[in-house]
Amino acid sequence: MTKIAIVHYMPLEFYPPVTNLLDCLAHEQGLKTKVWSCHNNKDRKIYGSKSNIRISRALFPNAAEWRIYRLLKYIGFNLQCFFGLLVFKPQKVLYFESYSAWPVYWYLKYFNKTAQLFIHNHEYFDPQWYKNGMRMVKHYHHLEKKFLYLKAYWISQTNKDRVRLFLNDHGDQLASKMHVLTNYPPKSWQSLSKKKQIKKSPLRTVFIGSLSLHTTYLEEYCKWILKQKGKVLFDVYSYNLDINTKEYLENISGDYINYIENGVDYHDIPKILSQYDVGLILYKAYSPNFKYNAPNKLFEYVVCNLQVWYSQDLKGISGYMSPQVMPMDFCNLGDFYLANFERPKKVTSSPYQAEVAFQNLIGQLKNDLSTTKPA
Repeated sequence: MTKIAIVHYMPLEFYPPVTNLLDCLAHEQGLKTKVWSCHNNKDRKIYGSKSNIRISRALFPNAAEWRIYRLLKYIGFNLQCFFGLLVFKPQKVLYFESYSAWPVYWYLKYFNKTAQLFIHNHEYFDPQWYKNGMRMVKHYHHLEKKFLYLKAYWISQTNKDRVRLFLNDHGDQLASKMHVLTNYPPKSWQSLSKKKQIKKSPLRTVFIGSLSLHTTYLEEYCKWILKQKGKVLFDVYSYNLDINTKEYLENISGDYINYIENGVDYHDIPKILSQYDVGLILYKAYSPNFKYNAPNKLFEYVVCNLQVWYSQDLKGISGYMSPQVMPMDFCNLGDFYLANFERPKKVTSSPYQAEVAFQNLIGQLKNDLSTTKPA
């Protein structure tokens, strides 16, 4: 029985790629997995333990709390996870992003030097981000550069562009450890996604995910929607947004724009998306992380048979451009080509499957340490 520890400080429910990985691991024989994370604070449906996976949670800091309370919660997670690692004694440790590094560092540095280390990054954080960010995370990143990256057997980013940026920051000596781990939806989404014939007018467009007026073209797109006077409709599903963005959506909602503030449960997305023609990716390329991002929703929209409109500034999506995936200038949409719009044909066999994306990682997690060679 191989013991695997997964350390994911941020609440699991906010990151579908990690819960998709856990779903895959739950079907693997010969693995015993323990997960350390925090409780979600946005009323998301709780992702619970499974037969061979146990999840331990700590309190998640709230930005509105006093600084000392937030600090105590950070410390609480670190200590709970560290002592949990000492008791569990995993042979393999996988942690996600710098937020999760502290307990892993102390466990591997001083208490289990033979355990194999895997690191995955949901996002690409450049040196400037660390410089201007939280002091504790800056310290955790120092531990990564000092020890954890060198110790790691596997380090992954979500696409080749982010791998390149990561190596530019940390040196080509890490190149042999690097992998691409793309954020695909589960295979089951293909059968859950229903082909639906929708009238060409009005065209129904949708955005699902986190939102901010500052980091997206939300305001520009909403102004364009209002100018269409009913030829195009826009629904927004978002539970993770700042107060200014929330107030903007509440004020502008009406006949053509509909804001669903509770968002949508991840596993209900295929059913929801079957009602729409176009899925939107409204992010601005305001940082290298966003500029070179191919976000989860790109593959979710494609698998669910929608056309995708994305900002032409997002270089991470340009490699997927096709008649179904189209770059847009959201500041200058004009009349576009609404009269000639055709919904894509139903996807019969998509390569975008989480189970396929995770095969290599899960294979390495299952390998016997005595027979494993550097990746």
